[in-house]
Amino acid sequence: MNPKNGTRPFPALTPAQRLYLDINGYVIIENVLSDTEVQTLLDTIYQIEDHYRKTGELPGENCHLSSTSEEFFRLDNLPHLAPCFYAYLTHLHLVGMAEEIVGGSVRLEQSDAHIRRPLKDPDTPAQYGFHRGINPGYSHTANGLYHFSFIKTLTNLTDLGPDDGGTTVIAGTHKVPAEVDQQAIVEAALADPRMIHQVEAPAGSTLLFFEATLHSSGIIKSNRDRVLILGGYTPTMFQTWHGYEPDLEFARQLPEEQRALLTGERKYGWERKVRDLGRPAATEA
Repeated sequence: MNPKNGTRPFPALTPAQRLYLDINGYVIIENVLSDTEVQTLLDTIYQIEDHYRKTGELPGENCHLSSTSEEFFRLDNLPHLAPCFYAYLTHLHLVGMAEEIVGGSVRLEQSDAHIRRPLKDPDTPAQYGFHRGINPGYSHTANGLYHFSFIKTLTNLTDLGPDDGGTTVIAGTHKVPAEVDQQAIVEAALADPRMIHQVEAPAGSTLLFFEATLHSSGIIKSNRDRVLILGGYTPTMFQTWHGYEPDLEFARQLPEEQRALLTGERKYGWERKVRDLGRPAATEA
């Protein structure tokens, strides 16, 4: 679904997708990646894990591992490590969606690849770890639609059924102010699970969500791995998260548009992008 004309679509979401996102804080866009793209990403992530477990070596400079347990392997800061990572994080449709819901041009703020597996110890209680990024966080409305300064595109590389531990969100919490106690929100949602939504989608589908939405890894009840890749995007004047600084040697080799996406070099040259809800997606026109 990467647009063929080389430009990021705007609007990138259909009116129905944009409305769902505005109400719930997330929306699932199915089949963003092709089967070939999914398989290439899967093979690359598994190869990196296998090489690390055999040698203790990282796949390149300027990256790190947030977790190396058997149940959770996570590699951070991806674009310069493999062509398929770079292709994903600069994907025209994904970046177009990010720009639409941030409300303007974006830079890459975070990038991760995860392998999650069922807990080995049956006596270890599985539980949600709901969290959100809201401090600092800046939201605004334009044409009545909600925008937030940090959004994520999280793409599942394995099929997610009801028992496969897809990402879980507490719907609508992107609009709950930071002053409301987070634990109280979580306890209220657990008491009425209708508010807790879990991703079920075919491989290659993307969960697009405001970072202000309370979210958690799902609880894996099947015996299958859950593999995903994600990109986090912010306005161009924002910094990266700790440990996600771009590899400048790699970035220097890129065309200007892609380089700016990784480095944030346009800073306060922020291009605002605003849509009306009734306007069709550019891919529909």
